[in-house]
Amino acid sequence: MKITEVETFLLDIPLKQRAITDSQTRLTSVEFIAVRIDTDEGISGWGFNWNYTKGSRAVQVVIDDNYAPLLKGKDPLNRKVLVRELFYTNHFIGRVGITQVGLCAVDLALWDIRLKAAGQPLWKYLGAHKDKVKAYNTDGGWLSWSTDELIQDMTSIVDRGFDAVKMKLGRPDPREDYERVKAVRQALGDQVKLMVDVNTVWDLKTAIVWGRRLEEFNIEWLEEPLHPFDKKAHAELAHRLDVPIAIGETIYTKYDFRDYIESGAVDIVQADCTKLSGIDEWLDVAALARSYNLECIPHTNVQQKLHVQLAAVTPNAPMVEYCYESLVDIWENPVRVTNGYYSLPEEPGLGCKLTDDVLKTYRIG
Repeated sequence: MKITEVETFLLDIPLKQRAITDSQTRLTSVEFIAVRIDTDEGISGWGFNWNYTKGSRAVQVVIDDNYAPLLKGKDPLNRKVLVRELFYTNHFIGRVGITQVGLCAVDLALWDIRLKAAGQPLWKYLGAHKDKVKAYNTDGGWLSWSTDELIQDMTSIVDRGFDAVKMKLGRPDPREDYERVKAVRQALGDQVKLMVDVNTVWDLKTAIVWGRRLEEFNIEWLEEPLHPFDKKAHAELAHRLDVPIAIGETIYTKYDFRDYIESGAVDIVQADCTKLSGIDEWLDVAALARSYNLECIPHTNVQQKLHVQLAAVTPNAPMVEYCYESLVDIWENPVRVTNGYYSLPEEPGLGCKLTDDVLKTYRIG
C-alpha cells in the first residue's frame, strides 16, 4: 500500500448555542484542521485537530509544506516509522505547538488507514477493557452564566441521566466562585459528583486559600488551578490540599506528565490525545499514570469519539468529558450518551471524519 495524496481542510465551525466563556476564552466557534490521506488501494484515512482560537492556518502550512511531501509514496502501515521521520523534520521550527498539532492530525489519519485495513474500530483493535464508558458533563457550567442559569443547566443535565458535572471557576473575585459552587452543590445534593475548573488563572496563594474553602463541598477535583508550566507550584498545592488536583489539557509531552507525576503534583491525569503527538503517546501517559495508581481521565471538547475508544481500552480511565454538545453532529456517526454512558462505535476505522456537509460549508482559505 502506498500513499498517493494528502489533502488538508481548514474549517471554522460555529457553535449552535450562545457564546461560552471560561476564565481565558469567549468562544463562538471552533477551528479545525482536517487531513485526508489517500492510498493506491482505495483506503483513505481521516485525521483532525482543533483550536479554541484562530491560528490553525499555520498548522495547515506545516502539514502541506513539511509533512505531505515526505508522506507521498510511503507505506501508511509503517505508521511509527513515518511519524518519527516527520517529528525529526521539526528540529529548528519547534516540536510542540503547531508542529505537534499537525503531527497528531497526520498520526490519526494513519491510524484510520490501519484500522480500516484491519476492519475494526480502534477499541476492538487495541482490545477493550469495558463495553461502555461513563460520561461527565461540562456543557452547563460556563463562567458567564448567572448563578440561576448555572443551577438551571446543571439540574437539567442531571435530570438527563448524568451523575457527574463540572463547572468553571476563575472570576476576578474568588468569593464569587465560592458562592457559585455553594449554590450548585446545594441544588444538586451530595449524590452528584461535582468538579471545578479554573483554567490556569489562579496564583498559588489564591489556590491554597480557596482550594481549602472549596473542600467543604466534596469536590471531586480542582482542575488547572495554576500556570501549567509551573510544576513546583502544583506540587506544593497538591501537598497543601486534600481535594485532588487535575491537570493535563495544557501539557504537551509524556515527559512533562512524568515530571508532574513523580513530583506528586497531580492526582487526576487529563491527557489529551490532540495535545500530545497522537494515540501512542496518549497510551504511554495512561500507562505511566496507572503505574502510579492514578486515574487518566482525558480532557475532551470535540474529540469524544477518539477519547471514548481510548478510555475503553484503558483500565484506569473511568470516564470521559461531554462538552460542546451543539457540535456533536459535525461528525459522521457520532457517539451518543444514553443514561450517562457513551456507546462505542462499531464501524471500522478511527471514526474521526467530519461530515461532507461540514467540510463543504465551513471550509475557509
